[in-house]
Amino acid sequence: MSDFDVIIVGGGLAGSALAVGLARAGKRIALVEAFEPKADARPSFDDRTLVVNAASLNILTNLGVLDDDLTACPLRHIEISRAGAPGHLSLSARDYGCDRFGAVIVARELGAAMLRRLGSSGAIESFCPDKLASLDATEDRITVELESGTRLTSRLLVGADGTQSTVRRLAGIDSRQYDYGQSAMIFNVRCPDRPADTAWERFTPAGPLAFLPQPEERLGVVWIDRSKAVEDALVMDDNELVGQLEVRSGRTPGGFAAPGKRACYPLALIRTPRPISERVALVGNAANTVHPVSAQGFNLGLRDVAALVDHVGASDDPGRADVLAAWLADRREDQAATVRYTDTLARAFSNPSIIFRLGTGLGLFAHAAVPALSRRLVRAAMGFREPVSSLARERAR
Repeated sequence: MSDFDVIIVGGGLAGSALAVGLARAGKRIALVEAFEPKADARPSFDDRTLVVNAASLNILTNLGVLDDDLTACPLRHIEISRAGAPGHLSLSARDYGCDRFGAVIVARELGAAMLRRLGSSGAIESFCPDKLASLDATEDRITVELESGTRLTSRLLVGADGTQSTVRRLAGIDSRQYDYGQSAMIFNVRCPDRPADTAWERFTPAGPLAFLPQPEERLGVVWIDRSKAVEDALVMDDNELVGQLEVRSGRTPGGFAAPGKRACYPLALIRTPRPISERVALVGNAANTVHPVSAQGFNLGLRDVAALVDHVGASDDPGRADVLAAWLADRREDQAATVRYTDTLARAFSNPSIIFRLGTGLGLFAHAAVPALSRRLVRAAMGFREPVSSLARERAR
């Protein structure tokens, strides 16, 4: 039986970032992952285009993940509109005293960079491919058995194993679930006549539509609709897909061509108000899976990770009840606010009611007209809701 300071189940983006952070803090880590250790094999290292906000960029930079081989498109402008209703919100980073709101990175490329960082640490031992079979928590230790028969012990077990978390289930941690009845289709298109540092989000009655800058004059598209409609869109020929994209976008930014490979995934809300139990903590989608509107899910998970590094990294007993309680106290408000914000947007902007459509349009007008509202929105979206973890703070140059 092997003994570690922390066992992390789930080697996706959140789990890998946590392993790197805790290894830097001097902890010996076991990382359990069901898929082969290469970027093409892990589900979270896919073709999705991630909006990585400013706080998350700081976290990744401070963890040494953002290397020279990683392409990150700076995001300096955001355009938000509502189809069939008044309201338009334009945000520019320079108006808020910063160079950029964040950056856009393809998940597969970030995953490859994360694997490079994992491979350079002698404090992380990978058990891959393997899966969690059982766990047994006692007052001072937790023991897990993997499907291979390997047994591991540690002071803390962290579930970073996604929406259908095995750790959450085996630990008996309660969560609430809601099926939006929607799916997200992701692909990219060529669009040469667009600013390279601007993202567009358009709310339509069917669901949000986002365009995110990518290299080589391409845009990453996130197309959200009823699950059946997305299934139909997956099999459209390229010309029909481009035509439908033009209509849904209101021809902004327009000029689409050469759509790339399409993929889709169903959308659901997983809310875990108390993502801890005896010597167990949950981070990322295992704790809170949110609607992709406003691109907050990945960033929320990274903030969970960064705060856990602060608390666990400084403790001789990382799974002690008061350590986990202090971490949760730091994270509770941000988790609740982010879930509430994304869920409200997902429901309100897709509501066909004329009253709701008018109300959401007026909401965009209000944010555009009142600077204080925009500043509050922007600071939260950039990931700087207090308390801000040490990894999320920009290092002095």
